[in-house]
Amino acid sequence: MNYKQSSIFSSKQKVDCRNLCLYLNFKNEKADNILKLMKLIEKDLIEKFEDDFVFDMEFDEEPITTKSLHKKFKNVGDNLSRRMNLFYDAILKTDQISNRAQYRNLVINKGFMDNWVLETPQFEYDLENIESIKNYIVSNIDNEKVNYIIEPTPQDIGLNFSTEYIKKQEDVEACKDDNDFGYYGSLSFNISGYILDYDFEYFTNYLKQFISKCSDILKSLCANIFISEKNLKTEYFNLFETEFIEHKEIKDNYTDYVNHNRYGFLSGVEGINFIPNDLFNKINKNLLENDLFKVEVEENGVFININKELDKVNIHDKYKIREVLDNVLIKGYCDHNLIHFMEFLGKVPIYLDEVTLVEALDEKTRQDIYNKYFVITKNREVGDLKLDSEKFRVHKIKQS
Repeated sequence: MNYKQSSIFSSKQKVDCRNLCLYLNFKNEKADNILKLMKLIEKDLIEKFEDDFVFDMEFDEEPITTKSLHKKFKNVGDNLSRRMNLFYDAILKTDQISNRAQYRNLVINKGFMDNWVLETPQFEYDLENIESIKNYIVSNIDNEKVNYIIEPTPQDIGLNFSTEYIKKQEDVEACKDDNDFGYYGSLSFNISGYILDYDFEYFTNYLKQFISKCSDILKSLCANIFISEKNLKTEYFNLFETEFIEHKEIKDNYTDYVNHNRYGFLSGVEGINFIPNDLFNKINKNLLENDLFKVEVEENGVFININKELDKVNIHDKYKIREVLDNVLIKGYCDHNLIHFMEFLGKVPIYLDEVTLVEALDEKTRQDIYNKYFVITKNREVGDLKLDSEKFRVHKIKQS
């Protein structure tokens, strides 16, 4: 495979930072399946790139080389930990970057940014004017002209895999003949469109093959392949990632851990979506009788894809596939800085009644104009979130 140079060596200050991304999750899997998955990750998402890329890798928060990781995976056997995490960033090898020490030095010192002039952001809405904010959201919620031009990052490939053993909650007597455990987890992978010269076809097919192999191992597999400048999760997941909770409070101290309530659902609506057979049985098959969709049947699940090249998929396509997949999607809510939320517009099929604008009333919360308003996004199935009316004022967005 011939790769173009890393985007950090581009003479331009900003570049098209689209990545080809994979995100998958699984639930209640046996230890043997996790071992098989780890070996598949090593073969298809690490060894595949060893000759051409420099890796900065951690396993269970300890730095590790690819050679040491191979030994660890080979010897792990019955000693599979109850919680594991594998993380790496990788960059294309060059004369300037040929080993991990040089790579880390580049990142720490930010030498690639020496000649950059960072611009003050300009917004097409008034941060202090609620009507201006509402009008911008309404006008851009389904805007298919999305801008991916941003400052490049010193990463050409990234991977984050985490899994955790979670004890079942059923009655002990009811499950005494079954192993009383299950592994829940997720994997994200991204590769820079810049080094591929934005020719995504080969690696799109490669990641589909990877998903197919994973589905032979993981019967609960849900997965998406998509284009984004982000590299960890689907944009959709980021809007609805916090699970429904009985007291419906916004949590400021939310930490990212493996919560079994989030798994067993598809985490996003993308150009390529894979769901297991049990979820496929829950969707309306009549909605798939449309030339927009392409259905590919695997032994343990189904690919439901938009029938066009991945980088040509737009927000209107995503709204149509959300209609098909809506009842098997992750349900929840999330709160966002206003500027952060605006970046989702045109990328995620979200409806206006799933967007709530909130105004902070007290000065302690509203330290500057950037904190005056924030946004809560929540699926329609999730009940209203209770906010202190003395601290916050809710602004609804009227639908036309």
